[in-house]
This record gives sequence, C-alpha cells and structure tokens, in this order.
Amino acid sequence: MVFGLSKGSNLSRVSKNYPREAGYGHWRWQRFSAVITLLLMGYFTYLMISIGSLDYAGARTFVATLHQGIALSFLVAAGLFHAALGVQMIIEDYVPLASGRVTLVFLARGIFCTAALASVASISLVAEWI
Repeated sequence: MVFGLSKGSNLSRVSKNYPREAGYGHWRWQRFSAVITLLLMGYFTYLMISIGSLDYAGARTFVATLHQGIALSFLVAAGLFHAALGVQMIIEDYVPLASGRVTLVFLARGIFCTAALASVASISLVAEWI
C-alpha cells in the first residue's frame, strides 16, 4: 500500500517519471504563468490605487516611469501567455478533429501574440519609449 492506496487503485499506478509524461510542460507553464500574473495583478491593484487621485497628466507621468512601464509590459505578456495556454487547453479538449485543433491553436496563438505586441506598443507610446 502506497500512501494509503491499495495496489489496484488508479492512483497507485501513477508513473514515477511524471515530469517526462506528455502535458507536464504545458501544466507547469500554466502554473508558473498563473503565479506571475497573480503577483503582477497585486502590483496593478497598487498602481490603480496610486493613480486614482491624479489627473490625466499626472497619471500618464506616473505610468511613464521606466519601472512602471516594464512591470505593465510584463503583466500584459504574462497574462496573455497564460490566456493562450488556457485557450489551447480548451481547444485540445473540446475540438473533435485533430487537424482542426492544430489550426485553431495556431490561430489562437497568433491572435494572442498580436494582442501582446499591440499592448506593449501602446504601453511604449504612453511611456514615450517610441
């Protein structure tokens, strides 16, 4: 008996080499991006509280500082990366045709990549980096 499981149960037959099994990398990246996004959302909450009493020019100056712009860019990139992983998982689970899945996953990745690039470009414009 392993950890209170009988030898006949499904959980007792889990491979000892689980990091090498299919899907582990995807699962790990989902968890990693979720934690990073959660931490950066805490920062974003602080940012929104900080600029709440400022006028437009003051808020733009506050957000345009180098560390604020970089942190917002990381938030957008990590959040959209996490969203892309989630959408990929939904497509793989619910789209019945294998060829349709591959096309939809590439399309979703393209859309999320375009959104990330547009968002970082917008942050760069506000921060006056470009």
